[in-house]
Amino acid sequence: MKLRELFSISLLALGSVYITESAANPASMVDRPAVMSVKSSRSLLTDIAYAGKRLVAVGERGHILYSDDQGKTWVQAKVPVSAMLTGLSFPNAQEGWAVGHSGVILYTSDAGATWRLQRSDKSATDEKAGVPLMDVWFADNVTGFAVGAYGYFLKTTDGGTTWSDVSASIDNPDEAHLNAVMGIPGTSTILVGGERGILFRSQDKGETWISLSSPFEGSFFGISPISSDLLLAYGLQGRVFRSADQGDSWSQVQTGVTSGINDAVRLESGRIVAVGNAGVVLSAHDSSLNFIPETREDRQSIVALQPLPGGGAVTVGEGGVKVLPAGK
Repeated sequence: MKLRELFSISLLALGSVYITESAANPASMVDRPAVMSVKSSRSLLTDIAYAGKRLVAVGERGHILYSDDQGKTWVQAKVPVSAMLTGLSFPNAQEGWAVGHSGVILYTSDAGATWRLQRSDKSATDEKAGVPLMDVWFADNVTGFAVGAYGYFLKTTDGGTTWSDVSASIDNPDEAHLNAVMGIPGTSTILVGGERGILFRSQDKGETWISLSSPFEGSFFGISPISSDLLLAYGLQGRVFRSADQGDSWSQVQTGVTSGINDAVRLESGRIVAVGNAGVVLSAHDSSLNFIPETREDRQSIVALQPLPGGGAVTVGEGGVKVLPAGK
């Protein structure tokens, strides 16, 4: 298995020691709680989400952090595992789910302050036991989806008490890695993206799925619903594609960069920002998406971001939490 094929390049910053330990003995990652560390906000973080007004971030070694002051200070949460965490979803202000290596799925009912293990490889009986989960999305506090390597596709309809393998519901016979799952707010539409340019869509809340015609043969790292009529898909080689019809058709957006793009959001000001590997930040001031590329001086990869009230954004990735000022 090539790590570059399985994960966004950003995640390689873990280092070979941690990856080797996790692969050789995944049970130890599940049995061992995350170590409390004053440096956790500067460690590799891979996703960030809002739980109401609280920001919550996840990352390496089971680190989960939360902030109640717009990212100025962070508190490390109590987490029962030390596995690498890769995805996060909060359908409401209190309840959230995180996923990661060793098939880990965690649940919180107190806005990310404490977490409990819902599922891991140790309790899994399917043939994909041992495969990392890469992303998670919940429509509400009952129905959710998790995706991962080798076509790993799970669904719950009881708030995560049980998870079913629904990989047979999509046309993925080669078990291409699934990197992203996301619903379009206010609709019944859910999208899944992954390697080899695969894109799947459900318009009935995940009951049935179709393959979308893809504009790209490389890996998609993420999908972002920017507005009701603007959907972005992005990934390897600095590629960004836009759709105005929920994925029926796509057109390429010029970015001027070749580093992988990992996330994109619309800020409160209306500015659209996409971020990626090697410190890449793309900014567009309207939906025409005339991106202006910049590169952070530290050139550390940015994996995810969330907008801040009043402008700007908070980003996570290599080097942990950083603030992207308004207008930058």
